[in-house]
Amino acid sequence: MGIPNRVITQQGLKIGVGGARAAAGSEARGQVSRRAYESPSQSFQVVSMEGSRRVKLSGKRPPSDEVASAVRQLSVLVRAGVPLVESLQGLAEQTRSHTLKACLEQMANDVSQGTALSDAFAKQQGIFPALAAEMSRVAETGGNLAETLDRLATHLETSTEISRKVKSAMAYPIVILAMSIATVLAMVTIILPRFMKLFDQMGAKVPWTTKVLLGMSHALTSGWYYFVIVTAVGFYLIRRYLKSERGRLTIDALVLRMPVVGEIVSKIVVSRVMATMATLLASGVPMVKTLETSATAANNEYVKRALLAVKQEVAEGTATSQALRAVGIFPPMVLQMVASGEKTGELPAMLEYVCSLYARETDAKVKALTSIIEPVMIVFLGMVVGFIATSVIAPIYSLVGGVK
Repeated sequence: MGIPNRVITQQGLKIGVGGARAAAGSEARGQVSRRAYESPSQSFQVVSMEGSRRVKLSGKRPPSDEVASAVRQLSVLVRAGVPLVESLQGLAEQTRSHTLKACLEQMANDVSQGTALSDAFAKQQGIFPALAAEMSRVAETGGNLAETLDRLATHLETSTEISRKVKSAMAYPIVILAMSIATVLAMVTIILPRFMKLFDQMGAKVPWTTKVLLGMSHALTSGWYYFVIVTAVGFYLIRRYLKSERGRLTIDALVLRMPVVGEIVSKIVVSRVMATMATLLASGVPMVKTLETSATAANNEYVKRALLAVKQEVAEGTATSQALRAVGIFPPMVLQMVASGEKTGELPAMLEYVCSLYARETDAKVKALTSIIEPVMIVFLGMVVGFIATSVIAPIYSLVGGVK
């Protein structure tokens, strides 16, 4: 007797061995009966997948470059003919991230029980992007899984590289700002109070600038617990607002309208969306599903809603370029390239070109902004330190003049 074909059931639509699908146990058993009648020489059984689970992100989220590397290695192993379960288990053994390790182990377990790779990806969307499931689902039908995984890895690597460049460019200004705040706090709370005692004992005339700093010093040193409480509560409320749907929508829309920074963020978002669309379309994912997945990948609530509106228009028969133009957030050049791609049938290639162009422009804009921010931050730090130093030195000169 051969190995029985398995119909997988779970709380939702799942793919079983042989392509059988079921949403509930009763439906699965109905499919078993039909398949058994059609193929009496084969045996079937129902396997419950209720024990299958998502990996909770209880630990640190795995680095994006490590996730991209795992997908790249998976594509190489699949291309080499290594069974999918063995490939996932091997990747789990060598990964450094405990969260990614648990994820890959769970995926290997799911696949070994008959779950399709696309469904295994879909259950781990806290770690793998949504397009991983969509691309794998199409590849399972077309039989080009290795090529699809390779394309997915390239997309993830490109996205990671863009994020790395932006973070690297902004690291120096953030360090300078942190040093400025630390310097001011140290001078106001530690150095200035010691001089104030000396000035009071010697009856020095204190200028208004020194009085302002003295007031700040007194507020921070005597009521520091109020400062900590207010800061903590404020941080909590802001964080809670930013996590709400309304808060994300408001902030994301505001950031896109900001001068200079808004232009950079807009290019990053457009580049991310175009790259996702190009990758999905090149893998054979339908346009409507591509727009839905790209909306999630945008990582911007304002753009996400716009793309979902575009998806609805396209589903009703509107051309993609016209629907994108109607929402009014995409640059004319992008709209022109999309329209050209629709006419020539080379839309994925056009979108890849747009992504590449915007990635280069983003890199140049970030470098230009950084080159401006760095001297401005240094001058600002110098002015703050100079103001504090002058406020301390002025009473000393007053004392010296009084002695003379």
